[in-house]
Amino acid sequence: MKNKIVDSHCHLDFNDFKDDIQSVLKNARINNVEYMLSISVDLDKFEKIHKLTKTFNNIWCSTGVHPNNVPRNFGDDELKILKKKLELNSSKKKVIGIGETGLDYFRNFENKNNQMDYFETHLEVASKEKIPLIVHTREADDDTIFFLDKFVQTKKTKGLIHCFSSDKKLAKCALENGFYISFSGIITFNKSHELRKIVNYVPLDRILVETDSPYLSPVPFRGKRNEPAHTLFTLKKIAEIKGIETEKAAEVTSNNFFKLFSKAKHDI
Repeated sequence: MKNKIVDSHCHLDFNDFKDDIQSVLKNARINNVEYMLSISVDLDKFEKIHKLTKTFNNIWCSTGVHPNNVPRNFGDDELKILKKKLELNSSKKKVIGIGETGLDYFRNFENKNNQMDYFETHLEVASKEKIPLIVHTREADDDTIFFLDKFVQTKKTKGLIHCFSSDKKLAKCALENGFYISFSGIITFNKSHELRKIVNYVPLDRILVETDSPYLSPVPFRGKRNEPAHTLFTLKKIAEIKGIETEKAAEVTSNNFFKLFSKAKHDI
């Protein structure tokens, strides 16, 4: 395969990779996964993730707070501090995205209002800095749709829904607002029939591929630690669903990545 593959969402700073990051990157190259976007989930660990991008030329990172890491008690000053930190971090070299941010009512429904405040702050910074937003949403489709409609229409926010696992209503909203949709190894699971229908529904030129590693290993690695090398197996499933060659799927999804994350183009 001549076209390089991009893992658009992984967590290489997690402890799961602390002992063998070099081997993980070697495995990725063997499967033609050349580029990776390592995602921030906690600003207190931003410097660790940013250091990775300085060490390895083919890795970029984001800056943001995962909805499950949103504190339960804070005031307006906290949101101002968050905004300043996101703006500062997003100005640094190799930082190409804001997030992951969003809403997760599956694990933290009781903290939904604070999640909304954090999500809105991330949206504001993404709009101001003109940098793509990386959205996590779980059992929060209606509120996610509300925020996407609000910010895209008023502030021209761009971005993607990562690890898409929702229904056609959210996919339609994302596409109508110019967002991309990223699929993970979930689409290879035996029971993911409805999700594979969404893959078929989303135009190829709006699809990205990811691992969300160390989580969600695709078949045939399900139950084991996921890593960027496994992006290839999710890409093969996308190609199968779309009725195209894997080579073509690699070409288009990588082009989609660099079109959305245009800041990354200047680093390769």
